Amino acid sequence: MSTTLHIPPQLRNADAYVLNNSAGKDSAAMLHLWATNATDEMLERTVVLHLDLGTAEWPGVPALAAQQAAAYGLPYEVRRRERGHLLDLVRERGRWPGPSTPFCRSYLKRDVARKFYTELTGRLGVTGRPAHIVTELGLRAAESSVRARRPAVALDRGASSGRRQVTTWLPIHQLGTDAVWKTVRASGIPPHPVYQQLDRLSCKLCPFAGRRSLITAARMAPDTALDYALVEDEIGVPFRRDLSMAEIITAAGREEPGPVRAARPYGAALRTPPHGTGACAA
Repeated sequence: MSTTLHIPPQLRNADAYVLNNSAGKDSAAMLHLWATNATDEMLERTVVLHLDLGTAEWPGVPALAAQQAAAYGLPYEVRRRERGHLLDLVRERGRWPGPSTPFCRSYLKRDVARKFYTELTGRLGVTGRPAHIVTELGLRAAESSVRARRPAVALDRGASSGRRQVTTWLPIHQLGTDAVWKTVRASGIPPHPVYQQLDRLSCKLCPFAGRRSLITAARMAPDTALDYALVEDEIGVPFRRDLSMAEIITAAGREEPGPVRAARPYGAALRTPPHGTGACAA
C-alpha cells in the first residue's frame, strides 16, 4: 500500500468523518494518510476522537492524540466512560476481560463512541434523511486473524438509527507494520516513548498482550501492576486463566536490570510540523 489513500466512492460525500485516535502508531499513520489525501471538503467535516481509558492507558496519551490532531488543523474531542474505568468494570463484573468476553472494548470504547455519534448527529442538523457518519479505525489485517477477516467497509448496524447511518472504514487494513512506521516517520510527529520498550501502545496491562510484554509493562508501571494485583486478590479471579498479575509482578522482579524505563508523560514541547490542511470545523 502506498502513501496514496484510496477513499471508497460511497464514503466521499459523508456528512462527518470521525477518526478514532488512540495515539498509537496505527492511528498516527491513518491520520497522516487521511489528512494528506482527503479533499478540503472532507477535512472540513472531520473530527479526531480519543476515547480516554483513564488510568488504564499510558501517561501522556491524550496529550499526544491532541498534538497529532493539531498538527493537521483538525478538531479534537475526548470522551470517556462516565461510570468509572477498567478496574471499576472488573469489580462490577467480578472478572477480567477475556478473549470470549472483551467487555473492556464494548464498555470503554464502543458504547462511548456511540454516545458521541448521537451528539454529533444533533450537531450536524441533517433533516429529511439519516446523517451519514464515517468512523475510521486503524485496525490492520496483519494484527490478527480476526482483524484480517473484517471487511474494510461495513455498516455499523448497532450504531446506526433512523437519524444516522454509521459506516465503519478501516483505511489502513492492508498496510504492513514497516509501512506504518514509514508513514509515522513521514508525519514528523515522534511516537509515544512507550514504543522504545513495547510493540503496542495499548492499555498498560492488557489481558490480550503476550507474557513478555506484560512483564515489561509491569516493570514500567509498577504502581498500576500493584493496583491490578490488589483487585485480583479482591475478586478472587486471576488476571488471566493462565497468568495472574501476582505472577507477572514476581517475574518482573526477577528480570535482570536493563534499559526499561518507567512510563513518563509525553512531552508537549515536541515539535509539531506544519501541515497545510487548514483549520476545520467540528
